[in-house]
Formats: sequence, C-alpha cells, structure tokens
Amino acid sequence: MIKELYEKNSIKDKRLKDLLSLIYEFGPISKNDLIAKTKLTTTTCTRLLDDLLMEGVITESGFGESSGGRKPFLYEINADYYFLIGIDISRSYTKVLLMDLKLNVKSEARLKMDKSSTPHATIKFIEQTIIRMLVESKLNKDKILGIGIGSIGPLDSKRGIILNPYQFPSDGWRDIPIKDILEEKLDIEVTIDYGVNTALLAEYNNHYKDIYSNVVYMLKGVGSRTGMIIDGQLKPGTDKLGIHGQGHMIVDIHGRKCYCGSYGCVQAYSSMRAITNDVINALKQGKESILTESVTDIESISFDDICKAVNNNDPVSSDIVKNAAYYTGIGISNLINVLHPDLIIVNGATYNMKIFYDTVVKIATERSNIIFPDHVLSFSRGQLGENATAIGAGRLLVTKYLSSL
Repeated sequence: MIKELYEKNSIKDKRLKDLLSLIYEFGPISKNDLIAKTKLTTTTCTRLLDDLLMEGVITESGFGESSGGRKPFLYEINADYYFLIGIDISRSYTKVLLMDLKLNVKSEARLKMDKSSTPHATIKFIEQTIIRMLVESKLNKDKILGIGIGSIGPLDSKRGIILNPYQFPSDGWRDIPIKDILEEKLDIEVTIDYGVNTALLAEYNNHYKDIYSNVVYMLKGVGSRTGMIIDGQLKPGTDKLGIHGQGHMIVDIHGRKCYCGSYGCVQAYSSMRAITNDVINALKQGKESILTESVTDIESISFDDICKAVNNNDPVSSDIVKNAAYYTGIGISNLINVLHPDLIIVNGATYNMKIFYDTVVKIATERSNIIFPDHVLSFSRGQLGENATAIGAGRLLVTKYLSSL
C-alpha cells in the first residue's frame, strides 16, 4: 500500500499518506492525537484507520492513557509490512543491511574495501548478499520497499551515479551508474545519497530530533564529509563540492600543502593518511615508539597500527594524533561560529581514538567560547556506530515514500 500511495494524489490518498506518515513518526499514537494533528473529522479518521488496518500496514498496539472514559486504542506501523535494504559504500568498507520498516536490523554483511574492490566486485558482493538475505529470511522481492544507498562522493544523486571518488582503494570507480546496474540485476528500485547525509538522517531521527533542531554531522576517515540539519530539515548541497569534498577549510595559511593544491587545509593534517605519514616520518627520524617493536618495515605501518599504539599510550603516536585533533578542532570551531549548531555528531575512524575525540571537543569548545561564551553546544560520537550510514539509507526510502515526514 505504501508504494501504491506514493504516486496517487486524490484527497483520500493524501489523507491516507498523511495518517500513515504520522503513525510512522509518532506511533504508538491514539486516534484523538491523529485527529488533532490532521484536523480530520472523527468519522473520516476512523474510516481511514480502518482502511489501513484492513490493509495490514498499521496495527493496534495496546491502549493509551484514559482521560475519563475508555482507554483509547494506539496505532503503530506494522514493521513487517515491508522490509528495507540499506547500503553503505565507503573507502573502508561496503556494508549491506536488511531492516524492517522500523529500521531494526535483521541481517548484515560487510566487505572490506581494498585494491580488489573494483566496481564489478563490489556490486557482485551487494547483489549476492541481498539475494542470500532474502532467501535466508524467506522474503520475496515484493516485500522489499527499496534499496537505499549512502555513498562516498561526488555523486549524481538524481541519476544514481558515483562519479570519481578521490583516493579510492581500487581502480575503476569513475562514472559508475550503480542505481541502474542494481535495478537491472535485482529488479528493486534504488535511491542514493551522500553517506554523510544518510548517517545524519539515521542519528537524528533515531535519537536527537526531539532535543535538537540544528545538528552538524562530521565524518572523518580517509576524507572529511559534513552533513547539516537546520531547523529540523536536512540541507543538501554537497553535490557542488566536487571531487575533494569537505576537509579543505584553511587552518594555517602558511601550512603544509594539501593534495587539493591549497596550503594549510584541515585534511592535510588530520586525515588517516596524514596521521599515518606523520607517524612514519617521526619513526624514520629515530623517535622511539612501541610501533618499531611490532613491525619490521616502518613503511608498512597502517592507521590501525597507530590506533592500537595510541590505545597503548605510545607517546609518539599520541602526540601526533593530538596535533591532528588540534587542527580539526580549529576547523570545527570555525564552523560553529558560522552555523551555531546545537549538536555536533562526529564519527569515523579517527574518532575511534578517545584522545582524538577529547582533544577536538576541547579545542573546538574553547575557541568558539571566545566569541560566543553563552552558546550551549553538545558533542556526540552518535549512537549507531558503523551502521549509521546504511540505516540512514533505509530511512531515506521511508522518507521518500512517506514524503510528508
């Protein structure tokens, strides 16, 4: 029924969609609360609810508090009426989730991205994973509302094309029409957006929408990406940033050269690659570190090795990570002074190190408080972890079909 209502525009269909949207957003919810929100008459609302109940898209879920008479029925979405596929494509991994309509994860799979992760190999993994999940869950394709993808950019979101992501671990990722390819292989409709936007959608709707109106989500790993919700609405715009994406705010005009061609960018100091290079250079200069005890070739040191060293209180690695976090904190403080968000959510591989997160929060807060000492700001590493982007890709589908959300 959700799919059928999507393109219908009769008065009744619009009312059904509005009711369904409100039940999805606020359920379990009583008829009286729905009437108050929609301004429908009691008779009309009752009739529409009966239609939704008969279709099975909503269910009665107990009783609400009585205001003097009988306790009212409560209505909520039938989580198993449809299922969702959420996909996260990043430089580090590709993740596939099978979820119900309430975004509860039923099954998941993960592919680590490396030199072998060509578009062909990655799409084959996605296709085979989805087919396996449907078989194991005994679901037909007609029970899938759609496939949502949160991806690295740059993207042509409307046409569903991954354009030319920078520093991707494998070759061939240029102008990949992933929407058309997956739709042809699986016969399921595909929607795609930037991964940072879908991650923000997931975190905001699952945990923060009743508390904050202005939220910035920052994802930092190989690159840096930023999503924004202003006055409760997701703001697009990352399409205009091209191949380099975010992370190129200048924090030192006389600083080191960045791969974008400019000097002193945040990215040049605090990306995974920048941190790894700084640690390797420090060890080449003879600085003592527990890393030299665990590797035979300094050049082979990975970012994961550095994270482990930091967690084991290695002085060299810790100092370099704190320095990278310092520049990140400066960049975030500049963003705070312009946007005045209520909450900043940070995620990604660099923030898995507590010292990085703590330093960023300290520097950003101290610097922004110089100009706006009364501005109340919260920081969070989010609640959904690595699944945020794929869960948000599922939420993207619900938002698409229930467009009044």
